[in-house]
Amino acid sequence: MLLISSRWEIPAWLRRGLAMVPVGVFSSMTIPPILFHAPKGAWSPEYVVAGAVALAVGFWKKQIVWALLSGVVIVALWRQVF
Repeated sequence: MLLISSRWEIPAWLRRGLAMVPVGVFSSMTIPPILFHAPKGAWSPEYVVAGAVALAVGFWKKQIVWALLSGVVIVALWRQVF
């Protein structure tokens, strides 16, 4: 694939689409556990809080890695405290 891509110009529309892949993967990995992790029919507060913090950090820093790390830290701290 690397040999082909060095000789082939990727169209702008495909490049824009491929740029959205990390956002789509991150969303598909985070949104379902936050919204649908419902033991005993209730939302898990640790996931809701971690998701809100990760969303806020993501908007603030504009970096997926910082958003992911902040969510993981919140879940870890939540489980240590409660």
